Amino acid sequence: EEKLAVSTVEVTKQTINETLDTTGTVSTASEQSFTLMNKVKVKTVNVKEGDVVKAGDVLATFDVSSLETALNEKENNYEKALAAYNKAKNSSSSASGKINSTKKQIAELEKKIETLKAKTSTTKPSSTKNGSGVKVSDDLVKRFIKIAKRFGVEYDEETARKVLTSILSAGSSKSDISGLLDNLGKIAGGSGSFDMNAFAQMSGGSSALINAEMSLVQLKAQLATLELQTNDTYLSVYKTIYENAQSEYQKALNQTNEMKKGWIASEKGLVSEVNIKVGETVETQTVVDGKNVDISSIISSVSSGIDVSKMISSFFGSDKVGIKVLNYPLVADISLSKYDVLDVSVNQEVSVKSANNEIHEGRVSYVGAVATSTGSSLDLNSIMTGSSNTIPAQVTIEDGDKSFIVGTDVDISIITDTQENALVVPVEAIIIDGSDVYVYAYNKDKSTAVKKKVTLGISNDTYYQVLSGVSEGDVLIKNTSGLEDGAKVKLK
Repeated sequence: EEKLAVSTVEVTKQTINETLDTTGTVSTASEQSFTLMNKVKVKTVNVKEGDVVKAGDVLATFDVSSLETALNEKENNYEKALAAYNKAKNSSSSASGKINSTKKQIAELEKKIETLKAKTSTTKPSSTKNGSGVKVSDDLVKRFIKIAKRFGVEYDEETARKVLTSILSAGSSKSDISGLLDNLGKIAGGSGSFDMNAFAQMSGGSSALINAEMSLVQLKAQLATLELQTNDTYLSVYKTIYENAQSEYQKALNQTNEMKKGWIASEKGLVSEVNIKVGETVETQTVVDGKNVDISSIISSVSSGIDVSKMISSFFGSDKVGIKVLNYPLVADISLSKYDVLDVSVNQEVSVKSANNEIHEGRVSYVGAVATSTGSSLDLNSIMTGSSNTIPAQVTIEDGDKSFIVGTDVDISIITDTQENALVVPVEAIIIDGSDVYVYAYNKDKSTAVKKKVTLGISNDTYYQVLSGVSEGDVLIKNTSGLEDGAKVKLK
C-alpha cells in the first residue's frame, strides 16, 4: 500500500494574541504652523521638508530690524481702522439729528419744483443765442440721466438734453466742457465730490427749474449718505475692520517677540512644509477681483457703500505659512463595525505596519460613542455586516517616523485578546467541517494518521489556541488534504 508523504508539527505552549485587522488613514493630532509677517527678511533656514525635529530645535531666524518695519505696518493699519471707526460713530450720532430736517427740505423743494413745472408748461420756451450752436452727445445725455437717477431724480431724454444744452452754453471754451465731463465722471464713479448746486449754476441761473432740480439731487444724495451713516450695519462693518486690525496688531506683537528668537519647534515632529528661502524679504499682497487691497482701500470702500465682506476676509485671513511641523505622535483614523467595537477599548495595544513594512507599536486612543454613515462607498465593514454605519476610532502611533506619510493608508492590528501559556496549533493543521473541528495526529509506531476532535479558543493569522483534544508534544500532520483516519503515511 502506497503511503502518503506528510509534514508534521509539534503542539507547543506559548502566548497567543487574537487581533482585529483593519486599515487606517495617517493624520496628525496637532501641528505647528509658523506664519510670516510682511516685509520680514529671512536670515537662516535650518530645515527642509521631511526632516524630523525635536522640541527646542531652531527652524529659522530673521533680520531683527525688518521685524520692526513689519510691526509698524500692522500698527498703522490698526490706527487707521480705529480712526475710521471713531469717525463713523461720530458721523452716525451727527447724522441722526440731520435726517428729519433734510427730509423736510426735500419735501419743500419737491413742492417748489411742481409749481415751477406748472409755470413752465404754460410758457412757450424761447431759444437762446447761447444754446443755438451747442451739440450735446447722446452719450452725455445717457450719462446725465443715469447719474440723476442714482440720486432719485427722473429725467426723460428731451428734458435732460435741454438741461445739458443750457449748462454747456454757459461756457464756450474746451477747458470748461472738459471740466464738466470730469465732474460728471466723478459723479458716475461715486466719489460724492461734485457740487450739484455749482453744476446748476454753470447754466448761468437761466432756469429756476433746473436749479431747483439740481438742488433736489444734492439733497437726496445728502439724505442717502445720512441714512447710510446711521445704519447699524454700516457702523458694524467699521467695527469689524477695527477689531480685525486690533487682533492682527496684537498677533504681530507676539509674532515679533517669537521671531526675534527664531522659529523654535515646541515638540518632536516632521517638517511638512518649508516656504521660505535664505535672504528673501517676505512680500504679501492681498488681491481681490484683480485689485490690490490694503486697509485704506477697505475703509474708503465702506464709505462708498460697497460690500467689503470679501475684502475683509481676504485681507485679514491671508497669513502665509513659512514652515509647518506635524507634531508626533502621529495617529491613524479607523472605522469599526457594530460587532468589532465590542472588542475594542481605549489603551488597547496596537501594531502598525509602515510604508517600509516595519512594525511600530501603538495604542487605541479614541473610540467614538456614535456611529456615522460611510456614505455610498463600500468598505470591508459594510460588506461584512451589511451596514454602512461605522464607529469612528483613532490609533496613536507611539514611535511613528517619516516612513508614515500623512494621508496614506496603513495596516493596523489591534490586540483584542491574549492567552499566555496556551496550547497552540498552526492554522494549516486545523480542519473545520461544519460544526466539527479536528486534527490528524501522527502515530509514529504505526506510521498512520489518527483523527482527533478538538475544541478551539482564540486565534490569529498563524495559530489556533486548542482547549482540548491534544496535549503538548503531540505531533500533528500539517498537509491534511486526502487524509482519512488510519491512513498509512510517511514523513517527507
